[in-house]
Amino acid sequence: MKTSVRYFSRSGSTKRLADAIAEKMGCSAQTVDAPLSEPVDVLFLGGALYGGSKIDNHLTEFIQTLTHTQVKYIVAFSCSNWKMSIQKQILQALKDKNIVVVEENIALRGQCFSFNKGRPNKQECSEAADFAASLVKKYEHKA
Repeated sequence: MKTSVRYFSRSGSTKRLADAIAEKMGCSAQTVDAPLSEPVDVLFLGGALYGGSKIDNHLTEFIQTLTHTQVKYIVAFSCSNWKMSIQKQILQALKDKNIVVVEENIALRGQCFSFNKGRPNKQECSEAADFAASLVKKYEHKA
């Protein structure tokens, strides 16, 4: 099953999580500035919620470039001070593109200014990467 990891990170928390997931998936994590070069079955897409509970415009712009011929499933992952998922915002940005955003997602606490310093930590990233691998196995037969 072909997977890819894309993310947007302001503080580095989401990048740490993206790197852990990508390592587990056997690919490299790239920022949303890098377009998908080939179709994927599962796209792990990460970011955070910022002012007004919105995702960053970089992430929204990337999402708007996606098509159902490029991506079958999206798994949302996020790091925020409040451990909130970006799944709902991804769904809104996708509109009617016929790309499935899986119900399961990964939401960890991330560093925000001096809050949650060092989060997500290595163990949290490792556990999230294991969960990501289990999701790929779950959706493997559906792809």
